[in-house]
Amino acid sequence: MNEYFKNRINKVAETQFFLRYFLVSLLKKSKITNEGRKIVGNYNTYYDYWHASFNDMFFDMGNFIRLGSEIELCLRQYYMDKKGYNNLLELYKDRSYKKGIFQRVQNWQNEGVINLYKMELGYDLTTNKELIKIQEIMMHRHLYAHNSGLVDDEYIKGIRDIAGHDLKQEVEIIRTNYPQNDVYYFKPLKRLNEFIEDCKRFFGNFP
Repeated sequence: MNEYFKNRINKVAETQFFLRYFLVSLLKKSKITNEGRKIVGNYNTYYDYWHASFNDMFFDMGNFIRLGSEIELCLRQYYMDKKGYNNLLELYKDRSYKKGIFQRVQNWQNEGVINLYKMELGYDLTTNKELIKIQEIMMHRHLYAHNSGLVDDEYIKGIRDIAGHDLKQEVEIIRTNYPQNDVYYFKPLKRLNEFIEDCKRFFGNFP
């Protein structure tokens, strides 16, 4: 089972560690012609344009969302394997199963995967020392998948409850005068490499 987890998370790692590097390298080598500048603006390379238009951020955001999806998929597959289910049809007949339950990893979510695993599998996920990282990842994933990075009070409270970090004290938030002004928060994207490794350790701790 651990090999299955590793392969799923490695799919995200390959895109972030290798394909992204390859893409950036190609974009930096691709010069924009004078005619092209009339369309995209005064940029020398397609990388300059890619970066200035925040497409690098949205590329990373897509990988972040996928990482969250792989976490959900691995949690579901582990549950199905332990329960002896061969397909989703069998899972859906499980009285304890609820739609979206494998993406609800927070301590305060009563109908989430923590209680499901404890009651049905006898595995207490809170004993996994990497759980807090998974909880943080899923908070960021929700921000990017549903808000495109636009901060709200639910996200700020969630990060404070999980990591003890008050985003309202960050320069990026203070400078934009939240909540009077909208704030897009991309800082967690810079930690994506770290979060990928956290996922590997989390699933590596599974019994």
